[in-house]
Parts: sequence; structure tokens; C-alpha cells
Amino acid sequence: MMNLHPEDNESRSVRPWLLYLIGGALIVVAFATGVFFSDVMERRAGDVYPIVDEEALEEEGAPGFTQDEEGEPVKYTATGTLTIDWIAPDEQPSYPDDGVFDRAMCYDVYDGEMGNSCAEDPDGGPRWSYKLGTVEGGAYDGRDVVMTSVPMSGMGVYYETFYLLYDPAREQAPVIIDSQTRGEGWTLGDGNAITATELIGETRLAKLSGYVIDTEALIPELAIDRALVEPPPGNEFAFVGSWRRLYSDEAISLTGATASTTLSDGRTLYLWEPKVDADGMILEGQTGVGKNLFYLVDEDGRVLFYDLIVPFFANEVDQEGYTNQAIGIPNVEWKDGSTNDATYLKGDVGGCGFTTVTHVISPAVVTSLDLQYAGVGVMPGRGTEYPVYEPESYENAYYEDAFNAVTFGGEGTEPKTYDDYSHPYFYFQDSFGRWIEFMSNELIPPVECGKPVVYLYPEQETDLEVFVHPRGGFSSTEPEYGDGWDVTAYPDGHLVNRADGIGYPYLFWEGRGGLYAPPSSYWVMARSDVESFLRATLTKMNLSGNETDDFIEFWLPRMQEASYYKIGFHDTRVMDALAPLSFSVAPDHVFRILMDYSELQTPEPSKPPARLPRANREGFDVLEWGGVLR
Repeated sequence: MMNLHPEDNESRSVRPWLLYLIGGALIVVAFATGVFFSDVMERRAGDVYPIVDEEALEEEGAPGFTQDEEGEPVKYTATGTLTIDWIAPDEQPSYPDDGVFDRAMCYDVYDGEMGNSCAEDPDGGPRWSYKLGTVEGGAYDGRDVVMTSVPMSGMGVYYETFYLLYDPAREQAPVIIDSQTRGEGWTLGDGNAITATELIGETRLAKLSGYVIDTEALIPELAIDRALVEPPPGNEFAFVGSWRRLYSDEAISLTGATASTTLSDGRTLYLWEPKVDADGMILEGQTGVGKNLFYLVDEDGRVLFYDLIVPFFANEVDQEGYTNQAIGIPNVEWKDGSTNDATYLKGDVGGCGFTTVTHVISPAVVTSLDLQYAGVGVMPGRGTEYPVYEPESYENAYYEDAFNAVTFGGEGTEPKTYDDYSHPYFYFQDSFGRWIEFMSNELIPPVECGKPVVYLYPEQETDLEVFVHPRGGFSSTEPEYGDGWDVTAYPDGHLVNRADGIGYPYLFWEGRGGLYAPPSSYWVMARSDVESFLRATLTKMNLSGNETDDFIEFWLPRMQEASYYKIGFHDTRVMDALAPLSFSVAPDHVFRILMDYSELQTPEPSKPPARLPRANREGFDVLEWGGVLR
């Protein structure tokens, strides 16, 4: 009630107390409000989140906890398996940006430093984030499960994908699940085994102060099934690789599949049929590498690809234990009574490796080949027989270029003909009615990794072994490769083969890599401008004058027939997948590029990369260049 008598004694005694109380309350409110807005602004500025309550984490049943004294991300282990209440992939909402993760992943974009370069996504931000579901029970009960994909700019755009746990109230530190990451790519069965901390790297980790990295937490549904099976006695399928999230802005249309099958666990596996334009060209956002493969959609909306296993085909396994599903030895008993012991390519050769792991030919081609019974493929351990076929004659336009290709190492040699081979091709019809082509590994394919050369620049004279493992094997090496190159390398770049004392300017190899997709970024140049373009571009990538001259000397003469050339490059990341390179003495820096080009008679628009990678010429430096030999 309002006081209408201010001269009243009681009123006079209460009034100062009320003023002090109100004033104090205002000060407290102002202070709290300041702290709140300061915290909000701090988070928006991309600084830190509150550190997890250490005492709470040390309570019985809570995760073990260790705090890095230098402000690095907190690392601790949780109780292991997480239970998730999943949201259906087509209903998973985008998740708000926290600023901190972006600044760490894309620090050079924000802070002008040299390092990884984030590409811009169509929505204007550096990353895509989706809420996949909510954790049920345990130390992270109620946390949002978020997949965040950071588009990285190289010779094209590739994606680094991480899984994080966010407190919806933003009162506890975000958690990065260390054991589960994904990268868009093709593995021919290896998958992506890198951890989040390895993928993020030391420089970016140092910028994630206030984050938690859980080294033990695991979401079982995100563990990729390496093998899938139909109900007995059905087919088996092997994991090949993964592609972008289904509901990204570059959405992959998975509707209209003409073939599918139900797996033993009830899931449906569909045949991948990428959409094409009126000219038969695969549309943007699709992937031609997935052609002839089967797919399913994972809980996070990611597309996972699988290859139908040919039951009588034994995949090649190299010295590293790498399984190549595109090449192997088929267990075939020919109709003349002989048994096959030769290696065949099941995949379709193209670029620097295989464009698909299973080469399916069209019914029209099958008709034109006039296939004849050739024998049976026998499934080891079961004795089940599958008929295989050969063409009646190789005097067919389909095989016009199959027997006359040569490599750089084989120039000057006489091309072979089909009479020089025993069973150069054979064909098998699988349970889906598709005709699969098998090509003898003795045939030289019309394209391969052409003259990759490896330069070594140690800081002092160094004895070392160098190993390269092209996924499809070698066609030529210099010096002789054996079980690896054993050389003495010198700071000026020259090296000596220790087996015979002969000197070389570099190590040379040719062969086939792994599963290959053409460069997504490229330039279109008139023939007259190719030399100047190559020289300027290689210089920007920090190749030396000698390395640039070597490159142009080899490749320019091969780029003189067409009016225009479409020129793209793959970088170290892709080359490491096509043909892993390793050393007995670890270099400080490795820089690898592979040029892929095609002939054009009329120009078309260029689609250059956002940024060219640069070789780091400090310390023990290794540089490799090569190209696709056509």
C-alpha cells in the first residue's frame, strides 16, 4: 500500500532500509546479468565452454577424469557403450552453431593463419551439423548426439566428420567421441580407422580449450558393418566406402532403385543407380564410383556402399593386409580340364585406378559378344558351381583397344594381341541378372598412374627404405622395386640405389591405384596455354624449377592433340588412398599430386579449387608428382 503520510515515524524508520535493500538487489541483479551476458558473448566469440565439474566426474560410477594443465582439451573415459534414442534420418534437424568448433577446425579462415582451409557450404557456414538423437542413461543422459561435417578445401572439397555430445542447456562442456569419425571416400574394404584426435591434429586440438575428448565412448550403430548377408543360402556383401549425408544440400537421390534385397537382420540393401542428365553425365552431388554397388542408409544419414561378393573370386590381399575387392584370383575350372591360377581384374579400370570395383556390362554388349560356355567357377569349401562364359571371337569392336595399349615403361615394345593370352576375358551372370566382366591382369589397361616420381630431400646424407603400394599393382619401376627401394638420399635430391650403386634423380613407378573418382575441381585450357598454365600452377604449389621442368618435359608432349584440355589434380590425401607411401626414416613433410586430364574439342567452363595446396620445403621433405597416363 502506498504511504500517504511520509512524516509518520514508522514510515521514516522503514524508508532508508527499503532503499538499501532495493539498491543492493539491483547491484546483485546487475552483476548477475553482466556475468550472464559476458558468458553468452564469450561463447559467441568462440572462446570456451565451462569446464566439466571435476568433483562430479570423480563420483562413483562417473567417468574417470584428467585435466590438462596447459589448457588442452579435457580427456577422460566414459563407461563405454552409449544408448541412443535415434531420430529418423529424414527428420534429423540441423543443429545450431557453437562457434568454438568452427574456429578450431577452420582457424586459418577466421584468424588468417596458414593451415587447413574450410570450404564454404551452400548455407554460408563452414560446417554442416545435424542432431541424430539423444543419449539415454549413463554419464551423458540427455545429451544431444550431433554429427558435424566440416568441408575442407583441397584440390576439391572433402569432408571431415565428427560426432559430439552437447548439453542442451550448454552448461557442461561439449564431448567429442574420439573413436568414431568418418570421411567421405572409397576404401576397397579398409574403412576409416582414424580417431578424432588424429584427424583434428595438434594445432587444431590446442584451439579446443573447454572441450572434452572421450576416448572410450562408443555408439554401436555407427560402427560400420564390414560384411552383410542375405538369409541362407544367400549372397554376401563387402563394405567398400561411404559417401555424403543423404539429406545434405548436395542430396543424393536414392529413389527408384530397380534392384534390392532383404538382409538377414531385416534391413534393405538397394542397388545404387546415380542420376544422369540427358547426355548420360552423372549429376552434381552424385557419385559414379558407387555404380554397380549396393547401399544402405546409416543412422546418421550417411550412405554406405557394399559390393556383391562373387562366390568363386578370391580377393587379392597385399603385404599390408589390404584387401582389394577389384582384383583377385578366380577359382575357375575351364572346360578343357585346366584350372585357373591367373589374376583377373573384376573392377572397371579408369583414371589412376578402378572407377568401380565390379565391372557390369550392358545387355546390348552381352548380345554383341556372342558369349559361349567356358567352364565353371567353383566356390571353395562348398563345391557349388557357377557357369562362366567367353566371347566366341575377339575380332569385335568392343575389344578394339584392349590388346594394344602400352605404358611409359613399355614404350617401343610391340603391342600384344589376343592370341598371346589364354582366357583374356570371361563373364559371369550374378543372382541379380547382371553380367560381370573379368579381365586378365596380364592385359595392359589403357589408363594407369603414369610416371609418378618421388623426390627425396633429407637434411643430411640418409640411408632409408621407401615403400609404395599402388592398390592395383605395379606395371613398371625404376630402380627395381623388389620389397621396397633401398637407397641413400642426399640433400640436393640425388640418390643412389644401394643394391648396385647406380645413381638416380628420383624414384619412378607406374601402376594402378585404388578406387578412383575424377577430380571435382579443374581448369579448361586451350592447347596453346597448357604449358604456361602448368608452369604457373606448379610454381604456386611450391614445386622447384627442376621438378616443374621434369613434369612439363614428360606431360606436355602428351597434351598436343586436342584443341582444349580439361586439367585437374588430386592431392596428398587422395594419393595416400590410391597408393600409400611410407619410409623407414620418417620425413618431416610429404607432398603428392596427381594430374588427371582429358581432351576437349570445344571449351567448357572451368571449376578451379578454392585454394591450391603448397609443398612445405622445410626439414626432410618428400615430393611426388604423377599423372593419369591415357
